[in-house]
Amino acid sequence: MQFNVVGVKRIEGTAKASGNPFDMCRLYAMVPIEPSEGKTRVTGFGMEIGEMDLDPAVLGDFAKIVFPAKLELKTEQSFRMGEFKTVVVGIEGAKSSSKAA
Repeated sequence: MQFNVVGVKRIEGTAKASGNPFDMCRLYAMVPIEPSEGKTRVTGFGMEIGEMDLDPAVLGDFAKIVFPAKLELKTEQSFRMGEFKTVVVGIEGAKSSSKAA
């Protein structure tokens, strides 16, 4: 899938309250604002930022990209926290920095 990617970010550490480790890796892309009708009405024009999970193993693949960039992304479905989610696992045509690739 092709997206206008504006950046990627990884946040990792230890939660203050629980002491549990966390690791969040996200990709941010411009997506069209989608007006909708119903109990909640959305009206708008242009683009907004959408987020997708990013496999931390491929974060380095984005290091030399000048953002914003139109990229063809490789995605997979992953079962996380009781839900299927789309996860970015690379960039089409790029050699992966992942050791698994």
